[in-house]
Amino acid sequence: MLKRLFPYQFSLLLKTWNPTSYSLVSHPMKYSLIIIFSLFSLHCLAFLPDPVPRFFRDSVNIRRQELFSKEYEHKKLDESYQKEAMIAMSYFPELKGTRIEFVRKDIKTTMASRPALGFLFQKKAKRTYRIFIDNNVKNEKGLLLSDVPFNAQVGIIGHELAHIVDYKEKTAGGIILTGIGYLFHPFRKKLERKVDEITIAHGLGHQVKEFSEYVLKDDRVSEKYKKYKRKIYYKPKQLSTLMSGYSIY
Repeated sequence: MLKRLFPYQFSLLLKTWNPTSYSLVSHPMKYSLIIIFSLFSLHCLAFLPDPVPRFFRDSVNIRRQELFSKEYEHKKLDESYQKEAMIAMSYFPELKGTRIEFVRKDIKTTMASRPALGFLFQKKAKRTYRIFIDNNVKNEKGLLLSDVPFNAQVGIIGHELAHIVDYKEKTAGGIILTGIGYLFHPFRKKLERKVDEITIAHGLGHQVKEFSEYVLKDDRVSEKYKKYKRKIYYKPKQLSTLMSGYSIY
């Protein structure tokens, strides 16, 4: 689970721990780093809410009040989906200090996320990320966010927040390479499934699974788009299998 929540830090930890690798870090220092990382990871995990099978518009979320604090005042939420976004964000406490804007735009899918222009010249901590909500999707391209149930809306917003978690670990060059790689289906498949895994690890597995089920069953969605979804993203049964690997579910 730690590997999925903190992929960069986890890989760095493995390199530090490897006794056969040459390192300027002494063994006592290695043990200290491992202990510090473990305590930090457990601290972060302690703030993740428990998974909830189904959220409703009037659902009470005990952590929602935290989202009115100064740490979240820079979040620009779409008024129509404010509750969904707030519930989803409560499962991503590591994004508290991250600038995120929700923007309506005519795009080719239900939602998408990417860094705002200017990320090339900004430090990671200063970046702004935008989550786009499609306002003119056609049947062959999927569904509008307003077309799916509340619980599924929480799921896809959580998926987009997981994309931001992934972006935050990358350099500007890494983001550019991701954009280029996304043009090719094998890379896109690997990335989208990694992001689904991050979403599940954060506790929104039920919600992302419901979104997947809804898209694949809705008669308004063309078979062409459903085929694309099955090819690139995890199928509902695969999501269930991934969830079964976590004790939190």
